[in-house]
Amino acid sequence: MPTDSTNILFAIAIILATAKIGEIVAKKLGDPGITGELIMGIFLGNFWLLSGGEFFDFLREMDILRLFAELGAIVLLVKVGLHTDLRALMRVGISSFLVAVGGIFAPLVLGFLVGLVLLPEAPIATKLFLAVSLCATSMAVKLRVLDELKMLETTEGRIIIGAAMADDVITLMLLGVVSGIAVKGEVYQGLVVTLIVSVLFFLVVGAVGLKYNLLFGDFVTKKLAESLKIPVIIIVCLGLALLAESVGLNTVLGAFVAGLLLQKVRLRDFEYKEQGLEWFVGVAGWTLIPIFFVKVGAEVHIESFFNLKIVLVGLGITVAAVLGKLFCSVCVVEKGVNRLAIGVAMIPRLEVGLITATIGKNMGVLNDALYSSIVVMVVLTSLASPYLLKALLLRRKSLTT
Repeated sequence: MPTDSTNILFAIAIILATAKIGEIVAKKLGDPGITGELIMGIFLGNFWLLSGGEFFDFLREMDILRLFAELGAIVLLVKVGLHTDLRALMRVGISSFLVAVGGIFAPLVLGFLVGLVLLPEAPIATKLFLAVSLCATSMAVKLRVLDELKMLETTEGRIIIGAAMADDVITLMLLGVVSGIAVKGEVYQGLVVTLIVSVLFFLVVGAVGLKYNLLFGDFVTKKLAESLKIPVIIIVCLGLALLAESVGLNTVLGAFVAGLLLQKVRLRDFEYKEQGLEWFVGVAGWTLIPIFFVKVGAEVHIESFFNLKIVLVGLGITVAAVLGKLFCSVCVVEKGVNRLAIGVAMIPRLEVGLITATIGKNMGVLNDALYSSIVVMVVLTSLASPYLLKALLLRRKSLTT
């Protein structure tokens, strides 16, 4: 498909329409809308297997869609940053911290072992990206289930949400480390350098955001004209993304800390009512984030699974993903808590896991088959865990009433 303006608009219209259909169907079935978008992307990207036609090949071939998808990833991480309360994160109990650490350590080790056993010839950077992609969890899935059951304020709810926030922050730091190793091509020296750079980047920018986000928010909200606010916000987001990339990390890390810095910024909507930045980011996200998820799904090569070795790798990382997060169950120190529900709550992977896989593919560290295996693992864990979590929490609720 030629990349003239008409075909670009047509391609975007197809993506947004199919993404909305997938989201509606998924929500009707009780699943996260994002998984519907992913599955529609997988269907469109592999439509040729069913029809023999190549109509949807533009999803993989159009460079402009890749750019929009990357912008969608940046917007997504800005949203994560906006909803990450570092002050609350520092106040969470020891159980939340231990659950987060356990939920990082176990999948990281298991994922690396899967790489060592099933992909012995793969570079270390590939094994590391494979392992880190298993560390992430999904805040959206947990929030939806806990809110539906009115259990956000329970002990389990507080532990799960605190652990999920800490998990995302730690995983993003690990993503910075493995990205740096992949760029430098060195393991031990690269590990030390990028670990120091990642920690310093988060500490410095995170501390600035924590200390000055209120002052910065007041300045932008009260001192700048409405016509200047959006340009300033975009400059801050893209500037921090480029800063992260310039020190050997990845642009999405800069987008995440931009969200931390911009939490207190307020804008006025079309009716001149004051809104938080989530409103503006949400408007941008309505278009860009579905493009990201459909594009991620479209990059899955179903034909890769015709190879027994790739099927074994896919099964291996899925089992590692589930068992690694279930390890969280033994990390809870409070008594009388539904430990298994906490472990199950940490299983689903969506946003950060997909971004990690996408970065690995774009860097050439993950091939099509490994990338496809990770995306399928994300879909499976995100579809199954809400039902399991709901069943466990409802069963505990019925036993205590």
